[in-house]
Amino acid sequence: MIVMKKIDSLFFELLQVSVGHEECLSRGPEPDEWQELYEISKQQHVEGISYQGVMKLFEFGLRAPQDVSLDWMAEAETIRETNEMAEKPSALAQCYSEEIRDLRKLGAEELPTASKLTIQHLYKKYLHHQLDMRLLLDYYFVLRKNSGKYETLKGGSLFGSWGIRRFARGVMWMLQETMKLDKQYMPFEPLEIEGRFLLNDMMQEASMLERVAHVLFTYPLGIKDLRA
Repeated sequence: MIVMKKIDSLFFELLQVSVGHEECLSRGPEPDEWQELYEISKQQHVEGISYQGVMKLFEFGLRAPQDVSLDWMAEAETIRETNEMAEKPSALAQCYSEEIRDLRKLGAEELPTASKLTIQHLYKKYLHHQLDMRLLLDYYFVLRKNSGKYETLKGGSLFGSWGIRRFARGVMWMLQETMKLDKQYMPFEPLEIEGRFLLNDMMQEASMLERVAHVLFTYPLGIKDLRA
């Protein structure tokens, strides 16, 4: 059984502080944990967003070691400057709150419209081992802003042919666990057993053997997408 690390839970709390769901962390990180939080943020491509949480924690007397804080700030400012140089915010960034919009790190490929970010898109990214917290945050904000608007988020015959309804329910649990997404925004019922595996996999705590076995037995109809 894969067990989530304590530092991962603290990382999710930091993101919740960043987006305004929580005011503070459940406990103050140790000096070495601040470094870990910074490294996880970079690994998950949310170092800009998470730095917003770092700044908010100042008023509670929680401060990262100076060297970590300076590196984090530099990363966040680079992201902000890159976004400000763009002609207009990306389609997905426009779904974010104004407070953190400029801190969203651009991806290698940006979708032309927010409506393109469907569960099918996340599914393909997962099969190619490209699902990360930045993409999950994108989907979180799309769901909150466009609840019930996109028919592709509600299921239908496509889910029978792609075999991804279980994946979709797992993603709902991930969003509930990491970002406290309210069920009113969920087009599917969350499924903990699937979501827990997907989350551990995204946080790189599942071995490659466990991941391959999971894909083969859980999403056999999606294997063809690996060749796409």
